[in-house]
Amino acid sequence: MDGNGTTDSQVSAALHANTRVGKDDWTRQALDVIAEKGVAGVKVESLARQLGITKGSFYWHFRDRSNLIEAALELWYRLGTAEVIERLDRIEDPEQRLRALFTESFGDFVGGPIDALLLGQVDDPTVGPMVVRCTSERLEFLTRTYRTLGLSPQRAAARSRLVYAAYIGTGQLRRLPGGAPRTPREELAFSRELEFLLSV
Repeated sequence: MDGNGTTDSQVSAALHANTRVGKDDWTRQALDVIAEKGVAGVKVESLARQLGITKGSFYWHFRDRSNLIEAALELWYRLGTAEVIERLDRIEDPEQRLRALFTESFGDFVGGPIDALLLGQVDDPTVGPMVVRCTSERLEFLTRTYRTLGLSPQRAAARSRLVYAAYIGTGQLRRLPGGAPRTPREELAFSRELEFLLSV
């Protein structure tokens, strides 16, 4: 037992916990907090408690809190933009590609609200560059797909902005009580309205 009343077995257990929780665990936990509370909600001490480890584990993986937030945002980019675009680009038919995107994006009760929340923090020096990167790549993907459907460059760009605005707005509404479709009938009506965004 040390001078603080901690037994050797307690110290050993804490060290074991710290070694089994890696960088990815910290990063995913931070992204979960960002999804719920925004970047301001990311607190190292709180994350350590949620992970069941000591705060010392954090410094094995990250320089500081900003470095952790950067890693969480990079994960957000990879899961919600890079991998989605890569997967959907394998669908040759552009209309089916858009339908798959709409089904995945507008039906996402987690990713949509995160995107809307982060877009509202675009002035943050850490958040802003990644939000701009994601938005640019998503709009480019949409515009390219609408161009393949036959829209002119101007119409394709305008339609892409409209679709993305609808997606972000839907994410904002999902953060409010009653903001999302609440019944299968309402969900079906919402899906039918999305069909207008597919028309050329």
